Amino acid sequence: MYGQNVDKDAAAEHSMINIKEEKSATHTLHPDAQWFPEAGLGLFIHWGLASVKNMDISWPMIPGRALANKKLDSAELARVVREKDYNLTGKPPAITPNEYWAMAKDFNPQHYDPDKWIKAAKEAGFQYVVLTTRHHEGFALWPSEYGDFSTKNFIGGKDLLKPYVEAVRKYGLKLGFYYSPPNWYFDREYMSFIYGRAYTANPSLPKVDGDLNPRTDNKSAEEIKQHQAAYALMVKKQIEELLTRYGKIDLLWFDGKPPVPNATEIITQDEIRKLQPGIVINPRLHGKGDYITFERNPPKQDPGDTWAEFCNTWTNSWANSNTQPFHSNAFALGEFVSARAWGVNYLLGVGPTADGVFPQAVYDNMKVVAGWMKKNGRAVQHVQQLPAGELASVPATAKKNYRYLFAIPEFKNGSKYDADRLPAKDTVLSLTTPLQPTAVSLIGAGKTLHFRYEGGQVIIDLPASVRSNLVDVIEVALKN
Repeated sequence: MYGQNVDKDAAAEHSMINIKEEKSATHTLHPDAQWFPEAGLGLFIHWGLASVKNMDISWPMIPGRALANKKLDSAELARVVREKDYNLTGKPPAITPNEYWAMAKDFNPQHYDPDKWIKAAKEAGFQYVVLTTRHHEGFALWPSEYGDFSTKNFIGGKDLLKPYVEAVRKYGLKLGFYYSPPNWYFDREYMSFIYGRAYTANPSLPKVDGDLNPRTDNKSAEEIKQHQAAYALMVKKQIEELLTRYGKIDLLWFDGKPPVPNATEIITQDEIRKLQPGIVINPRLHGKGDYITFERNPPKQDPGDTWAEFCNTWTNSWANSNTQPFHSNAFALGEFVSARAWGVNYLLGVGPTADGVFPQAVYDNMKVVAGWMKKNGRAVQHVQQLPAGELASVPATAKKNYRYLFAIPEFKNGSKYDADRLPAKDTVLSLTTPLQPTAVSLIGAGKTLHFRYEGGQVIIDLPASVRSNLVDVIEVALKN
């Protein structure tokens, strides 16, 4: 799902939830929101019913990706529908939507301890946290008064957001709520549970229900109108609950538009800011927000003065962190520092278990990041992009009269794993600047590096022998 086709997968998923890539943003000027561009590192926590069976969140109930790339003749299409072989694997999908939602009766996080989550995140240098309050699956992690699929209906009204909020505030991080306006449970009698682009290649493919059988009912125009009105009301009221029950919310992370008329007007940004004046809002409901988002695919160029955020997974799944190997921290930190060089935040995704516990691998990897941040954090926290007229041969940041150059490990064959990390080589880095350098050091190792200044360029020798297994940070001190 996230291999070499991440561009296509992200775009196809976004088309199903009515997201269009935004190119620009005009951010709020409220003083309480100005933390965002300097935050740098955020933690994205995907949690929901999928954790019961250790699968990715929401998307496993939507088969048919293979059909998006293959046009079938009528006989083969009939076989696929008859055998529910929508993934073209010779067997039905691992789970149907109805089987997915049935996991709600087994979701009971007895060992939920967000204090431990957030403490570790704080120590690792994360500045903000975003939790999925409700994903596309439709299950709300708080006892909502709207809809009938939340903790109110399944775990006795336990509010899973309240202790999360308390923990984030306790450790001084910025508090984010993810909320998906698309709700596949609420829409279950009206939508088709086949990957949207499958219909582009195979337009005669039938619409299918929660058991992945062809739909036999046809909703009247009046039924659809009433359903859409109820859908819009549910979304508006749930968002209002999130904005009024938990005190100050720093960030609202929407993920798509519901399939209703005038979806962007369900709750306007002005209405949101009346409830939370200092909030930062992403653009995925309204089309424009305080910043632009990049998902799974890093920005290909500097977004300029626009606030921006790049979110990616630490494993190959947004949730499900206890069954998949973690990407190399050299790779993750490489994405992080590359984002910071363009003033972009990096939102890194993990997922708890059904018990409400972070797998040990999450803490182990956070410790690696914590160790790196302890030595190198000044190069990525409260920094700016290189000033106009300066240029580096590698990603770089600036702070006062210091410049930080990032030597990022390389991997073979586009891999993200330590087993495929290539050995370090003797490297020469350069920084074009009109300011005279006074010292150059490898700050993680506390070593002075040899350099020369010629023709407005700082030339730095970085021997392989002093490199670490992570991103190495070279600090260049310049005359004021």
